Amino acid sequence: MQTEEMRRFEELDAAFPDYHAEMIDGEVYLSTVVTSAHGQMVIAIAAQLSAQWCVMTEVDTVYDGWHGKTLLRPDVSVADPSYRGTQLKQFPADEVVLTVEVVSESNPENDTDKKVKKYAQAGIPYYLIVNPVEGKCLLYSLPEGEHYRASLETDFGKPVPIGEPFALALDTTALYTY
Repeated sequence: MQTEEMRRFEELDAAFPDYHAEMIDGEVYLSTVVTSAHGQMVIAIAAQLSAQWCVMTEVDTVYDGWHGKTLLRPDVSVADPSYRGTQLKQFPADEVVLTVEVVSESNPENDTDKKVKKYAQAGIPYYLIVNPVEGKCLLYSLPEGEHYRASLETDFGKPVPIGEPFALALDTTALYTY
């Protein structure tokens, strides 16, 4: 069943298609068009995963435990390769194995605080924060409740190791600060 908050969010989102909109706990956040620097970093990460995984950008991520008050659109969502070619308008969070957010300058706390709790709550195994303001990546893993039990911070230019089922290290040499 769709909540009143979600209905209003969808109306607002449709009215402003040039903005990036998300809703966290019933509160709507609008961001202006993503910068090319932001987009280049999204591509740099997504390109390393797309050969072996279903990699999606800006897909609506939903989770029943958010009770219709949160709808997130990660910069990158990664799922099993069997989902390639999917045309789902909303993608279930429990099928996502990795989310990636490139920190925005306008609302960094959304990516570094609020979304950490939401992605952990949804049980998403890995959440990678790419922070071009600080020149660092922060990988969260082992979700439990509203928290992740493990995290690993690396500087841009150093690899970010991601465990099973990925068993790879993301190359961050193409990332840069702004």
